[in-house]
Amino acid sequence: MNLLQMDMNLLKVLYVLLETSSTGKTAQKLALSPSAVSHALMRLRDALNDPLFRREGNRQIPTPYAQALRDKLAPVFVSLNEELFGDKENGSRCFRVVLPPALNALLTPVLAEKGHLHQAVIERLPFARRPWRDELLDSSVDLVLAIGDHQKQVSALHYERVGTTRLIAVYGAPLRSRLENATALNFADLQHYQHIYCLPWTKENNELDRQQARAGFERPLAFVCHDYSQLAPAVQSAPLMAIVPRPWYENLSDKRGLFVLPLAGEQAEGAIFMQYRASTVEWKRRLIDAIRRKLKTYYR
Repeated sequence: MNLLQMDMNLLKVLYVLLETSSTGKTAQKLALSPSAVSHALMRLRDALNDPLFRREGNRQIPTPYAQALRDKLAPVFVSLNEELFGDKENGSRCFRVVLPPALNALLTPVLAEKGHLHQAVIERLPFARRPWRDELLDSSVDLVLAIGDHQKQVSALHYERVGTTRLIAVYGAPLRSRLENATALNFADLQHYQHIYCLPWTKENNELDRQQARAGFERPLAFVCHDYSQLAPAVQSAPLMAIVPRPWYENLSDKRGLFVLPLAGEQAEGAIFMQYRASTVEWKRRLIDAIRRKLKTYYR
């Protein structure tokens, strides 16, 4: 058997089963009876010579072969659906964007402005160092701005490197006397200062600290938080150092009492990537373009 000989309705059942992991939900979504879904699954198993799913309670757990098929089917169904029917609007507009915390203040003005212009609700979701492919494909996320080149690339998603920047050290008056003669810091220097760490992932998952560990260094953490707005008051009040992307500091409205030093070495260079569905409604495309333009003024 080849694809042209196969009943395409079976692929539709397989795709929805892989998305829902439920015979009942698949039947409901395709307006079929549960017995019709079970019959289609039996035909699929026979045609593909694989059990495809194993039942655990009320869930259908895909086999490794079925999971591999899902990775190929999802982009095809998404692309075909959007090419043939477009991205349906349901009357209420919402744009969901995944942002690393250092970009919050930088992009809030453009997100608020364009959200108001397009009469859309803007929902910001915290970035995690993991692939976001599934959320992009099922439309639960519209745009991912990612640190690090680890997002899965598939045909249904547009993926691009927006630009690069460098990390810098930010500190306040309590630490100034120790650094007044310094012109730059290297990786080895960081272990001699206490740091404020302001990221939603653990130090062990942070690329800077991974590189430090590989080199035999470790910077001590004295203040751990998840909000970049805490950085400035923390370093102004205690002899702490913050390692941040340069655009965060450049965009800071009040730099009084803050001092910076460049971080030397290729390890201090970082890139920002964006990923979104290649086919989407026009107003979302315009919003994404505005975000790209804003980022490119800082990331080159």
